[in-house]
Amino acid sequence: MREAPGAGDLGEDGATVLGLDNIGLRLPIAGAGSRTLAAFVDYLCIGLGMLLWILLVLVVFSWTSPALRVALLICGWFLLEWGYFAGFEIASGGHTLGKRALRLHVVSAEGGEAGSGALLIRNLVRLFDVLVGVPLMAFDPLARRLGDRLAGTLVIHQDRPWQPVVLGRTPPGWGPREVAAAEALLARAGELADPGAGQDLARRLLARVERDAPGFVAGLDFRDPLRALRLALEVPPAAREI
Repeated sequence: MREAPGAGDLGEDGATVLGLDNIGLRLPIAGAGSRTLAAFVDYLCIGLGMLLWILLVLVVFSWTSPALRVALLICGWFLLEWGYFAGFEIASGGHTLGKRALRLHVVSAEGGEAGSGALLIRNLVRLFDVLVGVPLMAFDPLARRLGDRLAGTLVIHQDRPWQPVVLGRTPPGWGPREVAAAEALLARAGELADPGAGQDLARRLLARVERDAPGFVAGLDFRDPLRALRLALEVPPAAREI
């Protein structure tokens, strides 16, 4: 992903990023302030969890040696610190309790759904980001900390409930790039900086579908490429009006 001209502007309209096929996408990027507040809420939850774990270790394992209790406390702290963020983000598709409270959402660099692998990677360096994450976000045009850069993720404001688009079928020979392009386009069609470019990408994807699986597009009206693409790839009806 490359930044589009003006991507450093994190005003009310967000920032424009260039995703797949250089389609400009206007995203409401979450800045360092809102992300820090979300992290504060998350660490309050972790602190409460750690307090409960300390009480559990002191009561249930009171008969064990002090060294073992210390080891259990350290293991519990590590699992809470790393597992909380990675676990919540994977289970909820890009949210933690703090992010949900601040209406933030982790997405891929193209504005689509972030995969489990990316959500794991972005949390591997969380201890480092606790120390330097805020300065990195403050000086980065897309407010990315190190984990975001490594995983290829962004954190955005999500004003409406997130509805990831899942393709009902894909043409033979399509790989992750084609699938990601179609899913990101259909999920974010209303947020494109240039709607005409989105229609052009839909036409190109339809041409690929027609070439690879002609039966998928038989009888479809290509005058509305986005609608035709949704029908060709059997996007569920609930997601067709996104």
